[in-house]
Amino acid sequence: MALCLAMAAACNISSAKNRLDNGRPLYRTAGYKGSVSFTDQLGVWVGFDTSHGYMFSPHHYLGAGVGMFAAPMDEIPSFFHFFAEYKAYFLEKNSTPTAGIRAGYCSSLQNLAGNTFSSAFELAPNIGWDWAFNSRLGMNLTLGAAVFMFGENGTSNVKAMPKITVGITF
Repeated sequence: MALCLAMAAACNISSAKNRLDNGRPLYRTAGYKGSVSFTDQLGVWVGFDTSHGYMFSPHHYLGAGVGMFAAPMDEIPSFFHFFAEYKAYFLEKNSTPTAGIRAGYCSSLQNLAGNTFSSAFELAPNIGWDWAFNSRLGMNLTLGAAVFMFGENGTSNVKAMPKITVGITF
């Protein structure tokens, strides 16, 4: 409920101090940008990611990050991953739809019996929405899928899991 209220409030932010003279949000000007995100993969794995990179224009971000996700059950291993990330912002407004993709490497922190993979290439496309709270701080919500590609017993395998991410951007 609190998340819904925060998103509704963020949609109504349109202060003049958040904009440049040409109408673009200060929040997405060229320069360094970072984010910290909470991730949930169908309640099986929950985790945190951080991404840091460069905003080339109000529409294009390229960065790299690291993260960890763990399962609340002991029989499912925890993982860490590092990735490169591209994100597109469609509108030059404080509230805009987004699309992005992450590509990286994922590895298990434990080698538990029955673990189908201990390391994998990870590809995670997503779509979402981004809101600016002020000239330096924003929030994003994305829906996507984490696709894991790995070798097992001499064969190539692919597994995918839906993923939701809520993040703070700075």
